[in-house]
Amino acid sequence: MLRYLYTIIYYLCAPLLCIRWVYKSFKPPQYREPMRERFGFVAKQKSESVWFHAVSMGESIAAKTIITELLKQQPHLNIVVTTTTPTGARQIIEGLGDKVTHHFSPCDLPGTIKRFVRRIKPKALIIMETELWPNWLHHMRKENIPVVLANARMSQKSADKYLKIKSLSTSMMQSFSKVLAVGEHDCERFIKLGVSPENCQTTGNIKFDQEFQLNGANGYFPPWSSHQDAVWLAASTHKGEDQLLLEAHRFVIDAFPQAKLIIVPRHPERFDDVARMIEDNDFSYARRSDAESWESSVDVLLGDTMGELMLAYELADVAFVAGSLVPVGGHNMIEPAVLGKPIISGPHVHNFQEIFRELEEGGGAFKAGTARQISDIVIELFKNEAYREKVGNQAKAVVEKSRGALKRTVKALVPFL
Repeated sequence: MLRYLYTIIYYLCAPLLCIRWVYKSFKPPQYREPMRERFGFVAKQKSESVWFHAVSMGESIAAKTIITELLKQQPHLNIVVTTTTPTGARQIIEGLGDKVTHHFSPCDLPGTIKRFVRRIKPKALIIMETELWPNWLHHMRKENIPVVLANARMSQKSADKYLKIKSLSTSMMQSFSKVLAVGEHDCERFIKLGVSPENCQTTGNIKFDQEFQLNGANGYFPPWSSHQDAVWLAASTHKGEDQLLLEAHRFVIDAFPQAKLIIVPRHPERFDDVARMIEDNDFSYARRSDAESWESSVDVLLGDTMGELMLAYELADVAFVAGSLVPVGGHNMIEPAVLGKPIISGPHVHNFQEIFRELEEGGGAFKAGTARQISDIVIELFKNEAYREKVGNQAKAVVEKSRGALKRTVKALVPFL
């Protein structure tokens, strides 16, 4: 009954979704997407496919890692990848090219999902992390197409929400042929929600197995290339975080006048807003995209380019991973950890709860929720180079000991391919 009610509400909201997609088409090119794909009108596949679904950038990176390994073992696989956001699409298109077929994900209407499935002919659906659509899962179960949830996460907060709609969530959970959870706690929550214990196993987090490339020959910001011991990075910031981080930088500069901040907004449409915010706080700044603004004396560097975050992490001495001062749930902390950088995060880390717990317990990460708390940690790390290196090495050690999830995940997927 709840699924039918959900579907009626979805139909009523469909015009608003169309307006949203049309509105996005007026944004810069990276936001344009063919609306027909949202309603399942895609090219027909000539043979059966393996369908991977990823929401945005983080899930797409994990999917790309799995797909690359699968294609090494089975080059003949016909793989279709859907993503919800343009940033996810970019990861797949630029990372895998013509090795896969990419489409934007179909909306969760019965007719749409039937049309999409009929055209791509999936023999299995692999969903990354936690993207649960009732009509998708109902139709796949009806057609006897196995569905695997890979690199699956389930925070306690999310589990509590699903328990409020227990009849619907149980139906969805019973549609999974396999749930490959990142941690034991995630696995326990999936079982509590209705996944049968024999269909749920802990494989670890694939993100620990990612291969990161530093994709710039001249570094991220040449004027600071020789700058030592006083650069910190605020990575992937969201609305509501930038002002607090700029306030933290003011405290840092009071203690370390030579200190520099790199601030990288998560979404490109916010670049200009953050630039104005930096100006309003009376900081001198440069833009990564504008070489004419590059001066070694600037207080802040605005990272207004895409796909270069690893270079920014490499330049920084300390990394604050944003999306955690507001209830977004945090972003990938493994990237700075791989480079041996001390990590600071806000209190909202539910998207990376297990990873942050391991990093924190391993002595490689700190949690801070106010400008003063953040600045105090940054200052302490700037003051003591040996301590800073120790914390960074401890973060890297956590990543090294946690590798192996990719191998376990691929092994679990093979029977469904």
